[in-house]
Order: sequence, then structure tokens, then C-alpha cells
Amino acid sequence: MIQKYLVYEDYETTLNRAEVEGKAMDLPFYSLNLSVKKGSSKYRTAPKELSNGKWSLRVTDYISLTEDENASTVSSVTYKVTEE
Repeated sequence: MIQKYLVYEDYETTLNRAEVEGKAMDLPFYSLNLSVKKGSSKYRTAPKELSNGKWSLRVTDYISLTEDENASTVSSVTYKVTEE
């Protein structure tokens, strides 16, 4: 399966987009159904920093992508290498 990513300039915008998907998926963090609200999952995928300082989300299985977002996805990204 080909992966799809959205790339953003900053962390906050990326995190906000991840939150939109979490709400669309009715993840436990957002669920109004108290019988479902058993966990704290808020994001389907988390932002990751790229080697160029931008941020990405893996959106391969997102259900809430707009046409514009679909058109702007990329199939590969290069993550920032962190030294331990």
C-alpha cells in the first residue's frame, strides 16, 4: 500500500489537523457516548518532524481528507534524525 502524508509548516497546524481526524473518527477522547468513552485516544496519527523543519501526518487511512488535501498528499517524507 502506498503511504500518503500531508506536510505542514508548523507543529500546531499539524496537530490541529490530527485533531480534526480524531473528531471525525469519534475517537474515545471526543466521544459523546459515555459507554464508548473508555480511553483517551485523541489522534489517529501523530505529527512527526521532517528533516527540513516542516511537520507531517501519515494520512493514508484518514476518512476526513478534503479534495484539496488529497491532491496535496505526498507518498514519502524524510523524518528528522534525533541523536540520543
